[in-house]
Amino acid sequence: MRLAVVGGTAAGPAAAVEAVRHGADVVLFEAGPHVSVGACEIPYHVAGQLGGASLIVRTPAQLGADGVDVRTRHRVTALDPGRGRLTVDALDFGSTHEERFDRLILATGARARRLGIPGEDAAGVFPLRTLADADALRAWLDAEDVRHVVVAGGGYVGVEMAEALRARGLRATILDGHGRVLAGALDPSLAAPMDAAVRAAGVTVRAERPVEILADGAGRVRAVRTDRRELIGCQAVVVAVGVEPVTELAAAAGIRLGATGGIATDDAMRTSHRAVWACGDVAEVPRAVDGRRILWPLAPVGRRTARVAARNAASRATAAPETVAPIAASAAVRVFGVEAATVGLSLAEAIAAGLDAVAETIWAGSRTHHFPGRRAVGVRLVAERGSGRLLGGQLVGAEGAALRANVLVPMIRAGATARALAEDTDLVYNPPLAPAVDPLRVAAREVQKLAEQGTTGARGRRRR
Repeated sequence: MRLAVVGGTAAGPAAAVEAVRHGADVVLFEAGPHVSVGACEIPYHVAGQLGGASLIVRTPAQLGADGVDVRTRHRVTALDPGRGRLTVDALDFGSTHEERFDRLILATGARARRLGIPGEDAAGVFPLRTLADADALRAWLDAEDVRHVVVAGGGYVGVEMAEALRARGLRATILDGHGRVLAGALDPSLAAPMDAAVRAAGVTVRAERPVEILADGAGRVRAVRTDRRELIGCQAVVVAVGVEPVTELAAAAGIRLGATGGIATDDAMRTSHRAVWACGDVAEVPRAVDGRRILWPLAPVGRRTARVAARNAASRATAAPETVAPIAASAAVRVFGVEAATVGLSLAEAIAAGLDAVAETIWAGSRTHHFPGRRAVGVRLVAERGSGRLLGGQLVGAEGAALRANVLVPMIRAGATARALAEDTDLVYNPPLAPAVDPLRVAAREVQKLAEQGTTGARGRRRR
């Protein structure tokens, strides 16, 4: 059976190797020069903090040794699933040809969103999604007289890029309509430590959005105009306003898209066409808690969905297909000495999903009272009213915040309650690492009380 995979980065190579292991004859097409790249390391690559390490995870030769026929610089321009044919442009040869397949896995990924404003094509304006993007930005910062960089967007990538720019000794200004960083990830009750750290590092955060990019006579960026009619002089702009799935190939072939704009898949990662599966950043996945289909464009989820898609696509059996487990939607960041993490739903997301939810925020120590270096950890938990079922969590602090989120992931997926976390879960206790009553337990106890009381809304912060 000939199985074609379209797309590289994380999901495509993972699917290709897994399909070979299950007996398929696999060919992988990637339009760019690199087939497997660590995209999440891009901000640290720009900062020069990786000691010269390459972001390339697997080379075509390495994948070839695993039995995958890798075709880089080959862009798939059309898909005919009924005939089992792909139209492929061989970019290095200037030729176009057809390729046959029996089954297909789409791993076309996601691209950086554009601002959609005048002047966005000026020299010195950079999205950040690919290794080529990162290398182009590094080259610009090395070659040009750059003193000030505007970062459009204060999410995970935006704040990481601000840190990278400061590491290079450059001024950085973040433009975000919320007027603070990580506004989409952290509740206002947890925002203070990250906001303070960003500003202490010399990064300006403005509650404005870019509406125009101005260039000089040579076409190089010289300023950004904002929605408040401010003109901010700069020599580079980093666009970090999120990503969108690359679905044109699937849509043109009549493959159904979901409400998110990604490719609609079932739990076996199969699309609306019986011979086509999808995985990675382009594919919808089931969300834990409510089963809603979401996009969660991170490498761990990409690889999980890739393995499921590959095993099913390569299978000749008629048994029930393998399915992907629901996604708890977890993410974390560490910038300017502060960690932040999110898992599952925020209170607003839970209410929007039709759940009767409550939330509580607490502050507790990262270590025992007696051990030096104790720092405050903020924990916000969201639970279902009445049952106390855990729906989500957010954490922030200078130490011990991000990895505590890993405790919540399996509990949320399993439908565990706040009471179970507060009373029945074994957590590490060691004076320099964690107190006997962990901040997670403190938060669970408080949100449990709120859920069982049936009180409306979320209460204010409590300091422990």
